[in-house]
Amino acid sequence: MKSIIKSILLIIIIFCGFQAIAQEKGSYLNIWGGVGPSGITYKMNGVDFADPKTELKIGGQAGIGYSYFFTKNVGLSLGIGFSHYRTHTTLAGEFSQGSPFRLGNYTDNDLFLNPTDYELRVRIKDWVEYQSAKFLEIPLSIYLQKKFGDKEIFGLYLNAGVKFQIPVSAKYSIQDGDAENDPKLNVSGYYEEKNLELGGLGAPDLSQHGFGQIHNPSQVLNNTSGNLNLKFNISLMGDAGFLISLSRRVDISLGAYIDYGLLNMRKVKENSAIFSGPETDYVSEAENHIGKNITYNSITQSEYVNRVGSISYGGKVGLRIKLGKLSERKEPEQESMFSKTTRDTVYIVEKQPVNDMDTLLKKVLNALDELGKQKPVQTETIIIQQETQLPEMPYDELKDLFESIYFDLDKADLKPASIKVLNKKVEILKNHPEIKLAIYGNTCDLGNDGYNFKLGQQRADNARDYLIMKGIARERLNPTTQSSYYPELPNTNESNRTHNRRADFKVMY
Repeated sequence: MKSIIKSILLIIIIFCGFQAIAQEKGSYLNIWGGVGPSGITYKMNGVDFADPKTELKIGGQAGIGYSYFFTKNVGLSLGIGFSHYRTHTTLAGEFSQGSPFRLGNYTDNDLFLNPTDYELRVRIKDWVEYQSAKFLEIPLSIYLQKKFGDKEIFGLYLNAGVKFQIPVSAKYSIQDGDAENDPKLNVSGYYEEKNLELGGLGAPDLSQHGFGQIHNPSQVLNNTSGNLNLKFNISLMGDAGFLISLSRRVDISLGAYIDYGLLNMRKVKENSAIFSGPETDYVSEAENHIGKNITYNSITQSEYVNRVGSISYGGKVGLRIKLGKLSERKEPEQESMFSKTTRDTVYIVEKQPVNDMDTLLKKVLNALDELGKQKPVQTETIIIQQETQLPEMPYDELKDLFESIYFDLDKADLKPASIKVLNKKVEILKNHPEIKLAIYGNTCDLGNDGYNFKLGQQRADNARDYLIMKGIARERLNPTTQSSYYPELPNTNESNRTHNRRADFKVMY
């Protein structure tokens, strides 16, 4: 258990070192469920009559909660849940002549009807007890996570904190043996004056005295099933695993969890024996009923146990839903007047009509001052505007010059149809050396902003590189990205999105 706790602390230290995360700040609804070995735990001390073995059985947990991320890498979570713990304890071993349970002294009549004192004894064989506990839980935890890649679909997470556990139901019961071949209890009477044990091992049953073997103790003894007395508990909790983003609003988590109880849940005022005899004379009420009025007390409430804890571990799945409005997508930064510079020439891109040359020259001079140029710089103005008068050319050539090319989803490779379109542009550009082209790479709305900006730029660059390969000078081409902000058609379905995975061309001259 110490090694498990150390491992959890190590994971916490690693996650605390994360510097960036994709999760948006704000409020989230959390739903989770887990299944795995779960049970109440205890050690038996001073046991010389059997070999105790405790086994955790499959239990589970489920809950719903609220989390708030203060930053992109740290959030707090509070919830309410329910858990089920199950334990199977066996007091293994055969009937033993020594170390019986002594239940007290009673009086019986001997063969001559003379009152005789004896000691009532019981021995057990492969005794099995089940314990089941259900808790109402209030978990409080810190949540850390990190996602990877441009699309940030996959990531890792760690959730660690405490659970406040309130027992709502706790029960125990014992298991009977086979009706013929598997006796579970042996009741005998030891007569000290005669050094004689009636109904002992190997001796015949004396049902008229209440001595012999019992196969179905749950139907004979008192209290063979009942409630366990458990107290409030605080448990350390932790789970870690993988994150999968289904959308900007919904994440799924897949991981493993462990809960370890810190407090002693045993709630018994006095230690009691596992078995106790009747308050009145045993034999008179045990006629032909071996074991009648003998009382059983749960193992967890006996004198052999002084601490009851809990442990649970297993696999866990969760669903996290963003509440409220999503944060707005970051708009692309305004393009600088200087889209490209060379050693001696500054190319100036204007996206609005410019009719006044004095105004243009003022902007050029202001831009040069901002760059801190200390020597005269040759300037050339490149104006991008649909209203500007284009060079005289046939309508078909003009149409081919502005024709867009299209790409497959998440691809920037040129398709055969796109190469045909680009080849037409090559011929036009060779015939009109005064024309320069601005190339705008576009994407659909799938993917995040950072990834789409890169993909749009790559599409524009690939179109430019092909034109250069065909003999068009690099300085006549200006590729840039528009990401997903200028769709040709609304991104409402896949058919429309195919029109938005494109590169547009505009004239610069």
